[in-house]
Amino acid sequence: MFFFGMKTLIKKYRSRTIAELNFTENPSEIYIKKTGTYAVCIIGGGYANNKGDFDLHITNNGNKLDVLEKQMKFKFRHKGKLATEFYHFEIKNMGKYKFEFKNIADLEAKESMLLSKRMFQNTLSVNNVGIVIKETSSNTKFIIGLLMAVFGFNIAGLGIILAFNPQLYM
Repeated sequence: MFFFGMKTLIKKYRSRTIAELNFTENPSEIYIKKTGTYAVCIIGGGYANNKGDFDLHITNNGNKLDVLEKQMKFKFRHKGKLATEFYHFEIKNMGKYKFEFKNIADLEAKESMLLSKRMFQNTLSVNNVGIVIKETSSNTKFIIGLLMAVFGFNIAGLGIILAFNPQLYM
């Protein structure tokens, strides 16, 4: 149980970066070689929020993909900067995809994820914010992996305690 949970967490941690984008190069085209779930991540801020109509349109040969804002916005480090998973989408066919961001001014990105610090910070400018497209997994898979790692570690620890203290059985 512990090893399966840790395998899932390590896979999430080591997910591969597909492309780095800037808001200035709008729209951008990326060739995606593998099917699966991908995330659009905001680099430079521990907090990212859609204040209004900030949106992402992804098309492949004229077909629009469903892009959903993540409920649980995981944080990670990308080249020393804090990044936040913001959108996720599913790729079913390999090919060239066009990424177009709409209403970029409605994106609110701040350095700190703490509410008490965030109240006194200004919103980061678009020039200081970057975009990364990376592989990801679903939230439920991550939570199940985390729970399996914690429970597996606790069960293994309890087994070791009981193995070296046989008087606990009596």
